[in-house]
Amino acid sequence: MKQVSWALLYGSIALLASACGSSQRSHHGSQGHWDTRSESTAERSPVSPESPSGQAAGIELEGARSTSLRNPNDGTLRNGVLLPLDAYGLRSKHARGDAARYGTVEVVRALLAAARRVQDELGGVGVTIHDLSYEGGGPIPRHGSHQSGRDVDVLFYQLGPDGEPIQSVGAFFDPRGEGVDFRTLADPSDDVQLRIDLPRTWLFVQTLIEDRNAALQRIFVAEHIRALLLDHARATGAPASTIARFEEMTCQPQYPHDDHFHFRFFCSAEDIEAGCRDSEPIYPWRRKELVEQGVEPLPLLPKRPGTTSDIVTHDEARKAAGPMHSEPERWLDRRKAWLRKPSPGRPYCP
Repeated sequence: MKQVSWALLYGSIALLASACGSSQRSHHGSQGHWDTRSESTAERSPVSPESPSGQAAGIELEGARSTSLRNPNDGTLRNGVLLPLDAYGLRSKHARGDAARYGTVEVVRALLAAARRVQDELGGVGVTIHDLSYEGGGPIPRHGSHQSGRDVDVLFYQLGPDGEPIQSVGAFFDPRGEGVDFRTLADPSDDVQLRIDLPRTWLFVQTLIEDRNAALQRIFVAEHIRALLLDHARATGAPASTIARFEEMTCQPQYPHDDHFHFRFFCSAEDIEAGCRDSEPIYPWRRKELVEQGVEPLPLLPKRPGTTSDIVTHDEARKAAGPMHSEPERWLDRRKAWLRKPSPGRPYCP
């Protein structure tokens, strides 16, 4: 049984729990899950900043122009920028091939910059990026948003059984930051124990938050992952202003996002003038920035028919997954504890 079935299984739980994208109020909508098979548990050499693909990533963005239009869950993307498959400190891995690797120039530039900082300062294995948007935007199967180039799914940096960085896979993590790469669902012999790599994961997030040109708006992530990152940031003396922004930006959707981040970025001022529209919240500091640029945020437009993606039901995915040994079953049961509601007492994302 291939591990893609495991990914499909817990991806369908996300859809069942949240049904995101079905209404204008459901804005987070990150249900694009993927084949979780790792290429190797060995460290993968990062692309050098002097290598051809590293150079191409920078050159490609020089003078690039893109336009994000309409809503995150009902929108289009004009002149979308293709995220490189490999760049310094980053790899882009998609079950959809090249189809969903497009974002605004601001988003792609921010991802490359954050990956570069982590690689420069901490080394290790690069970050793994999954779905952004289609080249022209629009609905993507198993996503409720990702339609206008401003949403992206990013795996947490991960450590293997020996405590060393390994290539990240789409495994979910518990409140202790521990997870398992279930490579063959029916065979426990190839399970790989994992931990979230908090220093690298936090530095990547910190860099996105502090990048004013990127204009990060929302971080959709499980409450217990949020708590782990906050504890790490405070213990290591991260800037108080960055920690405050992280606290403000993070929230848990009804599906908890315990296997990846879903980042959403604000419309740029230029894109607002072209018709780009942000979901809530629009923070006071963001409104001030827009006033300084001479624009005001636009309200969301009514969601149009035909802009909601198809979903896979939990029963369909569970049937496709086939036999499991006891540990995957136990993890699915454990997950219900943090699937129901965030703790301690924080509301779901609007």
